[in-house]
Amino acid sequence: MWQQDSKVGPVTQMVLVYPDELTVKGNFMTAVGKDLTTNKRESLTMTVKSAQVARELAESTRPVIWKISGKMQPFLPNTNENQFNYQRYNYHRRLTTHVQINELQEVVPVEKMGIVGNCHYRRACLSHYFATMPSPLDSYCLQLIVGKASEETTDLLASVKKLGLLHLFCISGMHVVLLTVLLRKLLVYLWWDREVIDWLLICLLPLYLIIGGGATSLIRATIMAEMGLLHRYLHLDALDGWAISLLAGLVIDPLLLLTLGGQLSYLLSFMLQVLPRQLTSFKQAVLLNLVSVPSILSFVYELHLLSFLASYVVIPVFAVVIFPAVIIAACCYCFMPAVTYLINDGLLIFHRLLDWCSRLPGEILFGKPPLFLALLLFILTIYASDHRSLKRVWLMVAGTYLLTMALIHVPLKGEVVFFDIGQGDAIIIREPFNRQVLLIDTGGKVNFGRPSWAKPVSSRDDGERIIVNYLKSQGIDHLDTIFLSHHDADHIGYLPSILAHLTVDQIVVPAGMEKQPALLKRLAEGTSRPSLVPVTDQVQLQTLPLQILHPFAPGEAKNEDSLVLAGQFGGARFVFTGDLDRENEKKVMEKYPNLRADILKLGHHGSKTASDPVFLRQLQAQYGIISAGRFNRYHHPDDITITNLRQANIIPLSTQQYGMIKYSYYRDKGKIKTYLRGDELKWTLPSCLSN
Repeated sequence: MWQQDSKVGPVTQMVLVYPDELTVKGNFMTAVGKDLTTNKRESLTMTVKSAQVARELAESTRPVIWKISGKMQPFLPNTNENQFNYQRYNYHRRLTTHVQINELQEVVPVEKMGIVGNCHYRRACLSHYFATMPSPLDSYCLQLIVGKASEETTDLLASVKKLGLLHLFCISGMHVVLLTVLLRKLLVYLWWDREVIDWLLICLLPLYLIIGGGATSLIRATIMAEMGLLHRYLHLDALDGWAISLLAGLVIDPLLLLTLGGQLSYLLSFMLQVLPRQLTSFKQAVLLNLVSVPSILSFVYELHLLSFLASYVVIPVFAVVIFPAVIIAACCYCFMPAVTYLINDGLLIFHRLLDWCSRLPGEILFGKPPLFLALLLFILTIYASDHRSLKRVWLMVAGTYLLTMALIHVPLKGEVVFFDIGQGDAIIIREPFNRQVLLIDTGGKVNFGRPSWAKPVSSRDDGERIIVNYLKSQGIDHLDTIFLSHHDADHIGYLPSILAHLTVDQIVVPAGMEKQPALLKRLAEGTSRPSLVPVTDQVQLQTLPLQILHPFAPGEAKNEDSLVLAGQFGGARFVFTGDLDRENEKKVMEKYPNLRADILKLGHHGSKTASDPVFLRQLQAQYGIISAGRFNRYHHPDDITITNLRQANIIPLSTQQYGMIKYSYYRDKGKIKTYLRGDELKWTLPSCLSN
């Protein structure tokens, strides 16, 4: 059984690195290496210091042995609800630990690569070859032949994902079948004996498993294809092959069925074996889509109604036209480039059509169903598929979907959520029945610059990965108000991501901030166009459940001008202080001498420049929430702040230690819950929190 390595500290190692498992983005390198001493696979990362080194790493094709020195640490678990589980992802990749490389001391090419090394070498060569092709053909070849995503692939497949066709563009059972059929037809055309062809395929499929990247669906498809080729010798039918592939997959990865790819791969291949042959292809496509919906909603939260029709229309086109055309274009690029460019033009038209379809009405934000309801929906759909003529069964399925959606979209409870967003602030306030959904700050990353030679890397930021992802899992795609406490990047940096994925009615800022370029630039980058409302404590927005306590006058939206907000939710009094400094905390205290709080969001991430002891004593809070990043360069929270909190009998709760912190309430009663227990990440904590 795989077990994560718990070792933390400096290391010097010799590691084997395959070229196809190495990626350079900008000035940042990621790779997978095998420690030659322990034979354990490790995740490697390194900040590249020169353009030459970055180019050499990116263009490498041969396996190499590196002598490295750096810092070893375990993988961090996900620390926010419904966040992507990076720890589990690395488990699937058979990685035991992570090493941050400080120095690459020596690089030695491997002389004798062996069969496995040669497969990785061929995969790297193919990847470099495909990368020289015109777009979008380069992404098609990388994705469909070697199972490798490029930077352009995410944007390219956005419409494909919306239409529920993503499985077509990731190496899966369908691609193995198509490759097998194409190769068989070619060899038959060349007068090869059928039995020789079968044995050739039996030998080639495991090698393609390595070249294709070894994805879950590819493992299943390869084993099933092998069983199909050997059925005359083993006397096994297709369902036996499916069962053997499942057992083999679970041996390789015991958590296989906890992933969306694993669930869909095995579920749909099973349904193809048991569905009656007399069903029309359209009915088969609809039933397969219906069976997959509970799994898709549990991971993606959204569904496009056109996906039922799109899969029926696009799958045969993909199998008969698109996939063979990609293979032909890849083969012709060297000696008949005109054919390649012609096919690329056809792919552009195909993608424009998919983009147009994805923009049509029909996309439903469902949210993440509770586990027991997802299982119930799956069981009911399977039962209905076996009793297709019983209308009452299908009505039961539809009713369960409507009930589940209502529970997600109209919750009885409200909540105040402090995200673990790193060195920044991001807080959601959601009232019962989703009457109002408010966001206080967006989080953000302070960029300290990158070398001029390093190209900027377009990728999803934590605003999308954490905040938007959580809201969509709760069935929310609309915010009534965003409060931005001041202009620092760690409070407004992810605003473009929020505005790109959610509809926002208004943004409230401290007076004076509405004219600042830092804010206006980020507003222009988003697709939503909310109204901008500058405020002081003299402006009270009547429809909102928060009182504005600060600033007292227009300013420059610096720390000392931070918005201070107060509100009561579920019987608990909250105060949110942005990055307010001690001097202005005292001014707030003087102006509002009766101000009290049960839960205080500490100013400036626990810095000693905030959280004055007199201010803390006046508020008489029970909990002090600290939103700070692990290993942050400012050493937040400060020892003095934690000491002052404890002297004031305030319990410090830091996102560094507890991850997402959530106050869930119903009527006048609420309870504070943390995503982590608090002892999982002791090695990441400053001494003031770990003691």
